[in-house]
This record gives sequence, structure tokens and C-alpha cells, in this order.
Amino acid sequence: MTISAITNRSLDEMAVAISELETLTSKPGNLNKKEEQRHAALLAKVSALKIGVNVSELRRWEQDRLLAAAGLPKLAESGRLGRLDDETENEWRAFGKGEPIRQSRVPKDSEVRANLAGQESLTYTQQIPGGAFVPQGMHDRAFETMKQYDSIFDPQFSNIIETDTGNNMPFPVWDDVSNQSVQVGEAAVSNEVDVANFGSTQLNAYAFRSKIVGVSLELLQDSNFPIGAVLERVFAMRHARGVGAALITGSGVNAPTGLTTAVLASGASPVIAAGSSTNTGGAETGATSIGSQDINTLFHKLDAVYRPGAVFYMNDATLSYLDGLLDKQGRPIVKFCDGLNGQYGVTPYIHGKPVAICPSIPAMASAKNSIFFGNPMYFVQRRVPSSMYVRRFWQNPSLVQFGLVGFESWMRVDSGLVAPNSSYLPFQLIQQHS
Repeated sequence: MTISAITNRSLDEMAVAISELETLTSKPGNLNKKEEQRHAALLAKVSALKIGVNVSELRRWEQDRLLAAAGLPKLAESGRLGRLDDETENEWRAFGKGEPIRQSRVPKDSEVRANLAGQESLTYTQQIPGGAFVPQGMHDRAFETMKQYDSIFDPQFSNIIETDTGNNMPFPVWDDVSNQSVQVGEAAVSNEVDVANFGSTQLNAYAFRSKIVGVSLELLQDSNFPIGAVLERVFAMRHARGVGAALITGSGVNAPTGLTTAVLASGASPVIAAGSSTNTGGAETGATSIGSQDINTLFHKLDAVYRPGAVFYMNDATLSYLDGLLDKQGRPIVKFCDGLNGQYGVTPYIHGKPVAICPSIPAMASAKNSIFFGNPMYFVQRRVPSSMYVRRFWQNPSLVQFGLVGFESWMRVDSGLVAPNSSYLPFQLIQQHS
């Protein structure tokens, strides 16, 4: 569960407790013994919430206090269903069985129509009241899982913006790297110069669906099976593969403009790989290998103004090759430790710059664009949090006859590169020669 979701739940719980306190304190006359005990318990509850005690822990404490007052033994410790809290897990289960749950605010009708436009069929006809569900915190949990699969979803590897709706929007950028200040004499008149490059890219919000996931009625009824946590992870991994590929290789024609497409369209001239033979003394060529000379050339081809904050993007197979590349004396060629502390960490580093592992970037092969290096602030990834919701399908014939309930997740995203100055490109790349 995300920090924001936990905070919201704590605030809701605190608001209820404060409301009850106000009712007790405004009661005319003295409180009876039972009311005094309740007043003291509410004060303790508010204090606990203020110092950050989890709502679930607080409710267990209240339950234990009531059992103790009644002379009953403590309850056994309950099993852990996964990383979802009990309330969200129970909402998932109730939603799946068609039982009443708290109303979820799904996207506006215009957003839903944008998701469904041209994609309805005889098996996708259900959009009834209660057929859509937005588990609290699902958007944040999904992207936390997705970035474990593809680094392009990590905020340090792209400029992420979130909007309330998916309307078409321009994203501006001010690139003034070619202008500089000048020395002037006393009382001299300044010469105004227009901003050299002010550009923008149009961002849409393209709909992605996870496809239907069938769940048996038995699993929905099995309280020991963390159905909510499992479904959210399945949805996140499907989106990571589908959306992740679009953010890297999308054509930009009725689809997101992927990183590789955008960098090539910006006019970047690739560094043609020479290969690793000069490092190893072997017969490797630039068609199937990359050497330290290629990495160094790519690093310095990116203008120095963009290098602070710049990152490498590559496939895991390419990273594995570079990590295992040895010189003629058997020593590692590329150092993958963090340049600040010299230690290995979760994120690999080359030349002190982090490496984003993106499965959709091709591995080293003839004529492939296998490594990118650039400043992620100029690669914009648009997300529409309100577009992420779940639909339930009870009426699909292929599901009903097998005793299954279908669930499908939706989301809308887009991406694009903002590179207004062709003389100062924010991304460069290595290309294998054919």
C-alpha cells in the first residue's frame, strides 16, 4: 500500500474519531462512566494516529481491548494475504463476487469512451453500474511493480507528468544552450535576443488494456488466497510488457512515440560500433559486439550540457556482455559500480551514470540500435492516473460456462522526445554496423 493511501486512510479514521469526540464533549451535563471511558479511548486513538500508528494495527488494538474488557482471550494472529491491506483485499473479493462495495470514481464518460472507442465486441459489452472498480492506491502500486520489470517506468529514467484527463496537450521546453552572456561597458544599451529554441511536443493518451484475466468462483471465495494482490500484479506485469514496448519502440502514429523512434527522428547521427576486438584481442566486430571505445565515443558525443543527470538505456543482454567484457590481461573493461561510493548497488553504473534496463531495446545484433545515452528530462512520459481502473465481466459466455469471472485493467499513456535544437540533441545512440 502506498504512503499516500495509508495517510488518507489514517486521516479518514482520525476524522471519524474527532467527530465522535465532538459529539461527546458537546453533550450537556456530565458524562457517565461508559462515556468517559469512550472519551479516553478516542483521545488515545487520535494521539496514536497523529504519531503514525497504522490503522490496521489500531483496529487490532481496539479489538483486543474490547475482548479484554469482556474477559475473553486474545485472538490468534491472522495470516498475511500479501502486500494489500485487509480492507482493500476484501473490497477486491466483494467486487469480484458482485457484492455491494463503496462506489468507485471511474474516469469521466469521455475518458471511458476514449478507452473503448472502436474496441467493443460481442464479448466486451458489459459496462453496467458497479462493473468498474478503482482499488485505492492501485495506480501507484502498479507502477512500482512495472518499474521492476522495465526501468523506463522509473522516474529517474524519464520525465513523468500526470494529468487529470487524457486530452491532447502540448508539452513545452525552453532550450537555450546556444546563448551566453556578454560583457558590456558602463551605461551600454542591452541588445535583446530572442530565445534561441522554444519547442513543444504534442502528447495524447493512448489506451492500453490488459486483456481479460479469468478467475474461478472458488478462488474468489477462498479467503486464504490473496486474489487482489495477485490480480494487481498480473495486470501490472502485462502493462509493463505492453506499455513498456510502446514507450521504447512506439511508432508515434496513433501510438506513443517510443524512445528509439524519437531519437532517430530527432536527427541524431549514430555512433557506429567498432566492436570489442581492441579490448580482447579477439575477432569480434561491431556487428555483434561493443567495446569500451564505443562507450567512450557515445559518452562524449552527447553535449556536456546534457551529461549531468544523463543515463544509459540498454537491454539486459547488452549489459551482461559489457559486464563480462575483459581486456587482454583478464581484467574488467567497464566498471559498473556507483561512481560516488565505489560500491555495487541495485542500479548499475557506467562512467558514473545509471543504466536503465529496458527489455524492448534490441540486444546487440547487426544493424540494431542497442545503446542510448541521454538526459531523461527531455523524454516525456505522460500518465493519466484516473484512467486506471478494473472492469468485471460476468456475462461473457466463454467465462460463464467454466465458472469464471473475468477482470480487465485499463490505462492511458503517451510519450515523446522534446528536442527543439538539432545542434544540441539531448540523446545519442550506438548502432551496430551491418
